[in-house]
Amino acid sequence: MNTETVSTTHEDQTFDKLVNAPLFATYRKAFMDATGLGLRLIPFREKVPSSDMEFSSPFCAILNESSDACRSCDRACQKLYRSAETAAQTVSCFAGLRETAIPVRAGGQTVALLTTGQVFTEPPSEVDFETIGIELEESGASTAQVATLKEAWLHTRSLPIEQYEGIITLLSAFAIQFSEYLNRLLVEERHAEPDVVIKAKQFINANLEDKVSLEEVSHYVGVSTFYFCKMFKQSTGMTLTEYVNRRRVERAKQKLLNPQNRVTEVAFEVGYQSLSQFNRSFLRYVGVSPSRFRERQSAERSIQRHEAA
Repeated sequence: MNTETVSTTHEDQTFDKLVNAPLFATYRKAFMDATGLGLRLIPFREKVPSSDMEFSSPFCAILNESSDACRSCDRACQKLYRSAETAAQTVSCFAGLRETAIPVRAGGQTVALLTTGQVFTEPPSEVDFETIGIELEESGASTAQVATLKEAWLHTRSLPIEQYEGIITLLSAFAIQFSEYLNRLLVEERHAEPDVVIKAKQFINANLEDKVSLEEVSHYVGVSTFYFCKMFKQSTGMTLTEYVNRRRVERAKQKLLNPQNRVTEVAFEVGYQSLSQFNRSFLRYVGVSPSRFRERQSAERSIQRHEAA
């Protein structure tokens, strides 16, 4: 099995859970409505994400329509995404537009980046565009293209630096909340049992009084004995035999609370083929023999009745 492929698939699945989470959809809409800025979630390993017309500023959207989008933009993006692995980072491109990326981390690793749309923190002017226009022409843009880009550049949104920094502070707080959400999600998944194990437990608990074999359980859940052993051990930390014995002992403990039930009868009722086998398992998992367990339970009930009186 290719480890890199498995790892990438797991990363993709984790990212899909994030980007499709109702929490992100709700916050993204509120963020865009309140600030007028775009908000995008990209996989951390995707160093230069594909363009997003809704996400980009008018200037960047037009620039990226070309198949040979400016190299300065690519360099700015690469610098931003590389530097934002552990903390929020902001860069300015050659055209003076700012963009910020904020990491979303889980399990000590950066899974994704929250990124804002491009925006000015100082109002653009025609004088400022002169140098930018020269650079665009040098990169291959025609006179008509430069004119179109200038118009878009002049109409790109501008925010006071204090307002922009306040927006980034709010976004950083959401990134922390989003990271906590992801961590909870991953913990829940690690503790979730595969369907194979769930079905096996149901079958075992329904047939404890009978002889439960590995082949029978594997056949019931529809997998090979090798695969079942591996999955069951990974999920429960026990072998099938150990789990069966533990469940039988737990059921026996309940039956032993009834003084009318003889130890020998209880042993066979919960699926043991001999009294000695039952005694060994009970001692192993409870720490005392079945008889001693019953004596202790009887003594504790007597004390409780005495105290209640």
